[in-house]
Amino acid sequence: MQKKYHKITFQSYFDFLQLLQNYIGTHEENRIFALRQKHLLNKPQKMLLAWLNRHAFRVPKVIDSEKFLSHVGVATNFLGLFALIIGFITGMGLLSYNGQEPINIIYYLFFAMILPVSSMILSLLSALSKGRVFGFLTLLSPLYWIEKMVGFFSFKHQFDVLKEGISANLQKWIFLKRLQLLSLLFSIGLFIALIFMVVSQDIAFSWSTTLEISAKNFHDFLVMVALPWRDIFPSTIPSLDLVEMSQHYRLGAKLDGEMVSHADKLGAWWQYLAMATFFYAIILRSLFYLFTVNRLQHILEQEFLNLHGVKRLLREFRTPFVSTKAPEEEKHLEIKEETKLHIKALSESQDDTTQTVIIDDYHNIVGWNLSEDEILLVNDSKNIRANFVDVVGGSYTFEEDERVAKEAKGRVLLYVKSWEPPTMDFVDFLEELIHNRAVDEIEVFLLGTSEDGYRYSAKELAIWNRKIEGLGSKKVWIIDAK
Repeated sequence: MQKKYHKITFQSYFDFLQLLQNYIGTHEENRIFALRQKHLLNKPQKMLLAWLNRHAFRVPKVIDSEKFLSHVGVATNFLGLFALIIGFITGMGLLSYNGQEPINIIYYLFFAMILPVSSMILSLLSALSKGRVFGFLTLLSPLYWIEKMVGFFSFKHQFDVLKEGISANLQKWIFLKRLQLLSLLFSIGLFIALIFMVVSQDIAFSWSTTLEISAKNFHDFLVMVALPWRDIFPSTIPSLDLVEMSQHYRLGAKLDGEMVSHADKLGAWWQYLAMATFFYAIILRSLFYLFTVNRLQHILEQEFLNLHGVKRLLREFRTPFVSTKAPEEEKHLEIKEETKLHIKALSESQDDTTQTVIIDDYHNIVGWNLSEDEILLVNDSKNIRANFVDVVGGSYTFEEDERVAKEAKGRVLLYVKSWEPPTMDFVDFLEELIHNRAVDEIEVFLLGTSEDGYRYSAKELAIWNRKIEGLGSKKVWIIDAK
């Protein structure tokens, strides 16, 4: 069963990339497709996806995007699980307590707050840079090393399409998204370790630094850090007394005296550490991760429209396949001298060098021995519209032709191939239209080949004119629009 593409994803991107490298269609085919999808003409992304769905069977499968992305997903899941485990192990190591010396909260805050915030700042600089900062970060990207390793295998040529199709900007955002995800999972592991250790053990926390920082200054710093949640959870912020009593000195008797006597209160630090980890390492990182996801999708959609061949496709979707040109004003051929035919209005093009016939709307357009696609192209090139379009003659039965003739009404435009002389079957159908009282006018439009701009010869016009004149009907006209 053929897969359908409803939005721009990496799978549709890779398949579209491969399709454009092998098939892009002709102007005629692409214009016909666009005319059948007129509601998407002002929605280029959806039009391209519809075109991809139409031609998906042509994708050569140099890379099976579904399997490739499945393997990438498995690798990402493995790295995510690894990051989660490493975060948990790191937390267990930082919170390891032997009952003799309290745990220095500064070590933990470095991994739970300082390192994540620094990482996000660096990622933001990389996102805003034009490659200088990101050039260093690419050395840490798994994709970089995967590409290096692929060079040693015989299937390297299968990935050449990726090298050509994934721009440097797109690679940058792929890396940034993965970096945020792995960092987030690492922090979640760290947070789980903290909760696990607090629940399973009685831990004493302290703070210690060689820098000359007073307990008052350190407390002010902690209050500033807690700005995002201090009004909601004020009880999680350690008091100045707790900060003073938990300051740890490696020399002297303070550890043996005051800290031992207040050991039961030193465990209250875990609430602050948990909130700091939850906000700076998890909430903030999650927001940044969502930003990279949205930005990556935006970049992917931009690159989708910038693929080689897309501009040509969009141009052929919008441009009529054939334009009727004439150096002078066209005139309509009269069937009877006393019958006045409508002179169709002409309008000049923007460059004032060509003129296009503008024909009023018709109730019915009928193509004799033409395909629906051919009628679409003619209507498009001549700027003709109708409420109903039908195909008769050729492989259609007489009963089907008769039904079309009976259902027609008002003004009817009848397309015929100029090089095919009118047959008895055609004359029978035309007489059915003439006898239909609901039909007011029948205009026969001669069509040459599309390669020749639908132009026909004077000889062909004369043949059709004699045949129409022989019917003796004032309803029927021939349009002379050479």
